[in-house]
Amino acid sequence: MTQASKKKGKPALHRDAYPVGRVSTEFFLRSFELIGQLHDDIVSCLVIVTLWHDSLAETGRRKPMGVRELSRRLDLPFETVRRHVRKLVRSAACVVEGDGIALAATMRRSARMTDALRKIYLHAVRMLGDLRRIEIVNYRPRRSPSPGSRQLDKEQTIIAVAALGVLLAAMKVLRDHFGGDLVNGLVFTAIRAANVKHVTNTAPAANRDVLPDSDRLPVSVMAISDSMRLAYETVRRHARKLVRDGKCVRVGRQGLVAPERAFREMTVEAEAVLQLVRDFLAELRAAGVKV
Repeated sequence: MTQASKKKGKPALHRDAYPVGRVSTEFFLRSFELIGQLHDDIVSCLVIVTLWHDSLAETGRRKPMGVRELSRRLDLPFETVRRHVRKLVRSAACVVEGDGIALAATMRRSARMTDALRKIYLHAVRMLGDLRRIEIVNYRPRRSPSPGSRQLDKEQTIIAVAALGVLLAAMKVLRDHFGGDLVNGLVFTAIRAANVKHVTNTAPAANRDVLPDSDRLPVSVMAISDSMRLAYETVRRHARKLVRDGKCVRVGRQGLVAPERAFREMTVEAEAVLQLVRDFLAELRAAGVKV
């Protein structure tokens, strides 16, 4: 049991929670950046990815989704979702079919979407490799996607679709744990990932605890703005809020750090991320992928 758990009487975290959190954060951040390129508005992007995931998961059964169902899945107000759906229909990214909407065929079959799915797969396989390194799974890809082909084979598609599903679930977790403010959660995720990226890629499997502050490198607002493709002022505003809330600290002019003490207090979040990864792995196993 950690010292924080002993003092506050909290149950001990699962021993895999922190290392899984570190390697999965890398996956989530890279994938958030990627799907963020599908639309310049976050809610519209979530609508697109939800419809996209649904069409891929229901292979051979293209079924429109009602706005109310979209609102339920995204856990966003009905009117907010309806407003963004109307904009997507006007821009021809989506089409109205009966009582629901679906991605337009030109959008669904575009080179941009095909390339995004391929990259999501590669990010997911990289995470599976990191999970193997810390002795969580034993996955080894049968082969890499052919450099000359944008299409994925059956197992690769299963992994990519499951990865899209866990990304949507992760965004909901971020909103839940950051007072409904998804952008605030994304900025925090980018900061925490940048702080320990140099360690995450080399950390030994034995490191099952929160990394000490001595292992965290500060990151600038500008670096986060560039990596997330968010406006500098947007990142700075959210960084200030994270500092006020005690989730980040400033280290002089060097930048921002998500400190050890913040993670000691975020046990619910750590367990939620661990469960996301477990659900992802369970979906792969149910589909016949050996992990």
